[in-house]
Order: sequence, then structure tokens, then C-alpha cells
Amino acid sequence: MLETYRGAYFHPRTQFITIDSKGNVLESDDVLFSLKKGEHLSSISPFFEGLSSYFDVQEKNDIKFTCVHLENEHKKDLICDIEFKTFANKQPTLVIIHDFSDHYNYYQEVAQSRNESVINSQVLELQNKYLQEKEDFKNTFIANFSHELRNPLTGVTAFCSVLQKTNMTAEQEDYVEVIKSSADHLKNMIGDILEMSKMEVGKLSFEEEVFNFHELIEMLEFTYSVKAKQQNIAFEVNFDKKIPKYLEGDKTRIQQVFENLLENALKFTTTGQVTFSIIENQRRARKVNLNISVKDTGIGISAEKLDLIFNSFTQLNNSRKYAGTGLGLTIVKGLVELMDGKITVESKKNVGATFKININFKYPTNQENISLENKSDLEHKNNLSKKKYSVLLAEDSELTQMAVLKILAQEGLFFLDIISNGEDVIESVIHNEYDLILMDIRMPGTNGDELTKMIRTLPVDNCKTIPILALTANLYQEDKKRYKKMGINDIIEKPFDETTLLKKIYKYLK
Repeated sequence: MLETYRGAYFHPRTQFITIDSKGNVLESDDVLFSLKKGEHLSSISPFFEGLSSYFDVQEKNDIKFTCVHLENEHKKDLICDIEFKTFANKQPTLVIIHDFSDHYNYYQEVAQSRNESVINSQVLELQNKYLQEKEDFKNTFIANFSHELRNPLTGVTAFCSVLQKTNMTAEQEDYVEVIKSSADHLKNMIGDILEMSKMEVGKLSFEEEVFNFHELIEMLEFTYSVKAKQQNIAFEVNFDKKIPKYLEGDKTRIQQVFENLLENALKFTTTGQVTFSIIENQRRARKVNLNISVKDTGIGISAEKLDLIFNSFTQLNNSRKYAGTGLGLTIVKGLVELMDGKITVESKKNVGATFKININFKYPTNQENISLENKSDLEHKNNLSKKKYSVLLAEDSELTQMAVLKILAQEGLFFLDIISNGEDVIESVIHNEYDLILMDIRMPGTNGDELTKMIRTLPVDNCKTIPILALTANLYQEDKKRYKKMGINDIIEKPFDETTLLKKIYKYLK
């Protein structure tokens, strides 16, 4: 009988067993499990003990169990499908055990691999989401941090300018200079932190312009000669006059690189000298290659610490004598590399350090017919058509309000309305005709850029053309593009002083 069944249901690695109504073995081909005649089927596995109801079925039926784990006499785990086939006329029950271990293990590996892939994808997605949230939090924190610090700094800087125009004693003038110097130092440190943040997220922008490179070097020579003299050290400049007078690049960033290197050299040099060298290396295809170096005779850097010198927030000398944020050289390296340049350092402990930069600059081929616009915007004051101008200041900081009020009051040319809440700005613009609006970007209620967009759409005369100047510390490139898109004419960066504010205002008055 078993051979008949094998012929009908044969499959590789399949065992056929016939049992009686009590579950005792009648025949077995022992392909997977060795069974003796009369032995109970449960000797294979306790799994079969609960199936006694299938042993004595007197009708034709086919019952299947899938993915059943059985262990053979060699302690090998088999994953099987099991069929119970019952027949009418009291024929023995046929038990068919299919060993599908390879099949199940393969699909288990496939499923596990697929699950792991899905899990890894989800983990990566969660990690990216976490990093994005972390980055967003950092940017929001820095923006808030910058905004909250720059408002009081604006007050300090602006009122220093106002104080300097009053009748003060020589002692008071010295005190104001100290306050102004401290405010400038704090402003620079805040700027360093923001610069680092911009570089880390790839949002640092460069403004390409033609500028007078010789004039920049002369200004640096004058400034740092005075500083070096105050420290009783020498300052020497080796400037190659063959370098084109006018170069193309971001003058502000280039100046920032030079100033950070010179400040660093002066800070760590107490005797001897600092040497600033700018030498032309070669010219090719409207580009000039320059070798720039800043050499000092200061405390120097030990060889094992040279690799750390450009790391963020790293100070190799922790003495309070050399206090700072530890960001200056990091910013220098970041700016130089973003301008496709290279910076290196050579140093010996207690001998000094030399920072070297190799960088290319574009330059106009016709150096003779370049005319840079140096006219001060304050000169527009002499060409004004009105005796009094109406200005709206939308600003929630009382310090900034007072600073702007004092500065404009001294000019004697302005009527000033001050609004502290964004929701009241639109109503004021509708009912008053202003010549210019100073708009704080971070206003309570509605942000200044959104308010500007609303003003530009008002059905009121002058609203489409009135100059709107943003007061802000948020100067990422996407911020500038958004401001322009919203209808803002120009930006006054916080903290600002009297000259900066008036230059921007007079530039847009008619």
C-alpha cells in the first residue's frame, strides 16, 4: 500500500507513514524519521499527540499543517509541512511529512534580509530626521541668540556714537572709547559664531566685486602698525607692488582672513616682530596667484599640536592671558578653502609661527579705467528735496527704539513714528504717508518680511515704492533672497552705529 502512495505523492525528502485509528505506525519508509511497526506516531514529536482526532476519521479528507519544526534522531531541526489524508471504508490514515527546511530557511533569510533592509532604511531615515531636527534647533537657537544679543549691542553701539557728539571731559571720552571697544569685541565674537554656523551648513555666501587690493593692504598696514606699537613690538609689511591694484573677490571675507591672522600673531607675540608678506607668484588666464604669510616671534606651537590648530573652539594655550573663542583660525581655514585656497602653518615652540596662504584671485585686465564708487551715502543729505521726512520704525526693542530716536533727532530732518507690534504696522501705513520704513524682521505678531509683503499689496499710494529697510541679524543667503522677494529694499545689520544707519537712510530718501 505504501508504494502506491509513494507513486501518487512522491516528492524528494518526503516520508510516507500509514497509521491505524489509534495512531500506531503500520508502515513507514523512514526517509526522515526511523519508525518501527506498532510504534506510536508521537514518538517523532509531541506535536502529534494533540492530533488523535485525525487518526480515526471515516471519510475522505485532507488536512495540512505548515512550517512545523521537528527534530530527527540526529538532533537535526527539520522544518516540515505535514498532511493527514483519510479515506472512506476504514482504510489506514496516510501521514506525509515534507522536509522543506531549505525552502523555509531560504525564505527566512530573504525575509530577514528584507526586514533588515527596511529597518536600516527606517533607522537611516530616523537618523536623518534627528540630524535635521538637531540642525534646525541649532540654527533656531543661534538665530535667537544672535537676535537677543544684537539688540542690546545696537543700543550700546548707537548710544556710544550719540555720546561722542556731546560735551564730555577727556576722561569721559576715554570711558566711551572703552565701552565702544568692548562692544565691538563682543560683536566680533558673535560674528565668529555665526560665521562658523554658516560654514558648517554650507550657507556662507561670497560677494564677488572689484576692489582696491593695494588700498586694503595700506589700511591693514596702518592699523596694525599702531597696534604693534602699543605692544612695543615691530610690524613689517613686505608688499609686492607688481600685484594688480584691483582684484575681484569678496573684500570683506579677504579682509577677515588677514585681520584674524594678524590679530592672532599680535596676541601671542610679546617681543620681537610680526611680518606680513604678500608676494605675487604667477599670473595666468586673468588670475594672479599670491603667496601670503604672517610670521611672528611669539610663543609658537609644539609639533604634536600643529594638527589641532584649526579645530573649532580649540585653544592650545589655556592661559587667561590669551583669552578668546578659539574660532579665529578655524574661520580663516574655512574661508580660505571656500575661496579655493590653501593654508598651512609652520612653528616651533618658543620661536614663533608662520601661517602661509596660497590663493588665486581674478583681476580686471584693464587696470587703468576702473572707477570705484566711493561716494558716501551721507552726501545724499545735501541733495534732499524736503525739509522734513516721515519715518516709521517697526521695532519691539526699546533700546533700539531709543537709539534710532536719538540718532534721527540729532539730524533734525525727521518725524518718527514707533510701533512695537507687527499687527499695528499695516494700520499705521494705511493712515499715514511715510517716506521710509525701518522694519525689524523679528516682530511680535507678524515677522517684518511678511509685513513688507502685505504693505506692497496695499491699495494705497506710495506702498509699492516706499523704501523699506530691514533691521536684522539674520543674513544667510536664503534670508537675503527672501527679503528681496518680499519687497525689502536693503538691509541694516544689527548691531549698527550712527553712521551705518544714516548712510542707509539717506541713500533711499529723495
